[in-house]
Amino acid sequence: MRLAPLLLILALAAPIAFISVSVPAVARADASVDAPPHVTEIRLVGDPAPAPPKPDAARSKAVEGFLSARQDASVERVRAARLRRGLATREQVTDEILVGPRGSALIAFDFDDADVPPAGSRAGRFDVTATLLFASQDGQVVETRNEELTFVPSGGGYACAKIVPTNVISWDSQTALERATDAGIARDLERLKAHWRGSGNPGRLVAFSLSNVERRPDGDVMVSCLRYTASPGRRGFASDSASVLITKQDGSFQFKSN
Repeated sequence: MRLAPLLLILALAAPIAFISVSVPAVARADASVDAPPHVTEIRLVGDPAPAPPKPDAARSKAVEGFLSARQDASVERVRAARLRRGLATREQVTDEILVGPRGSALIAFDFDDADVPPAGSRAGRFDVTATLLFASQDGQVVETRNEELTFVPSGGGYACAKIVPTNVISWDSQTALERATDAGIARDLERLKAHWRGSGNPGRLVAFSLSNVERRPDGDVMVSCLRYTASPGRRGFASDSASVLITKQDGSFQFKSN
């Protein structure tokens, strides 16, 4: 039996990666016992996909440390000058770029490890995209932005050489505040803000965005709000709906649901 040419033709013409060919077994001495068929397997396997590169821990740590230092300086602005001296650039970086709009603090920041190229792919200099969220002293979000950050080797680690803000969005809650006045709950907003901020846990930073205030026909007021929470000095943040339905009874402010 001429199997070799047949197998070669099957291997070249087969559109799939697995071929099974049954070959009759050689007759045994005891013809009364049928031998099971012998199966020859041919596997056509291409090169395996390369594993994704592992995150560069040193570079990710440098990015997080720099953003954490900016967060501290946004709370205590006297630190901004020292932070600026640590930049690896001769270009003037304004306080607004470095630590955020005046009167605000950097509440949360984040970046993706996958965006940080490993040292082997481009020795020395590297770029990464970060997301930043700033809030006023009472916790209202005032600005969100993306930044293109460039880092270079410095002193055995890395220093930031360039900050380019992109997708800058200024948040204005003036319309919602005017609607709160029309709904008769303007004086109650401070209590609402305290409710959104929570118990003042030092291990948690909170910001909120007041998006709308609507008085319903039954007299209840729906206050639509998004809340953002983060840990000081750590990248990443969570967001959730913190909308509240409130009612006024006998002139008092009461939560009906949240």
